[in-house]
Amino acid sequence: MKLNLLLGFCFSMALLFVSACQKDDNSLSNEFVATSEDMTTQQDILEANELEITDQIEVGLFELTTRGFPTRTWANPKGSYPNTLTIDYGTSGVTSPNGHVRKGKIIVQVSAPIKDVGAIRIVSHEDLFIDDVKVEGTVTLTNQGPNSANQYVYLRIVSNRLLTFPSGKTISWNATQILTQLEGGSTPDLKNDDVWSITGFSNGVNRAGKSFSVSTTESLISKFTCRWIVQGIINLTVDT
Repeated sequence: MKLNLLLGFCFSMALLFVSACQKDDNSLSNEFVATSEDMTTQQDILEANELEITDQIEVGLFELTTRGFPTRTWANPKGSYPNTLTIDYGTSGVTSPNGHVRKGKIIVQVSAPIKDVGAIRIVSHEDLFIDDVKVEGTVTLTNQGPNSANQYVYLRIVSNRLLTFPSGKTISWNATQILTQLEGGSTPDLKNDDVWSITGFSNGVNRAGKSFSVSTTESLISKFTCRWIVQGIINLTVDT
């Protein structure tokens, strides 16, 4: 049997999801709450990683006088395309400015600068852990060009995403999403004013082994200045 629910995101919900990222005791009796925790943990980690990858690509284009972890290695000369960037956080881990601790490697294949129309960025992972959660799968981002409001629009496809928690429980996830930059597009060198909307659909299996599907009813809003999605409404369907 399938149950359906409209779920709204707000700051108070984000507080719940902070704990979801820090522990994996999926003992909640309410199947919707448990699944919303799992789905939003996936989405929050995805957004945090997207921001980190963009930052590392941009920083990695410049020579640094000192370079600790993460180590950035380009397959071809920096600034040439196509290219592949390996971001290595080492085995001890690196804490990002937004508080996430990463270990392992992120592999980023880029066809062209992501701001170019038609540019494609493919992200994979090698023994990558974020806050002790292992992350697997592929994320493909394609620049669709500007919309009628001259906002950047991207197609994001998440394939075979798998989060594995210290207990061994997992969340699997696949998604097709449209990302639109609502604010900050005119100041590419300044990230603090970036605001994105996310729409689309996804499906997966939660930590309890229950299948779920998600569609966006009201755009999810992600801000660079916040670790978590700040608003939006999704339609969540869960097998019981």
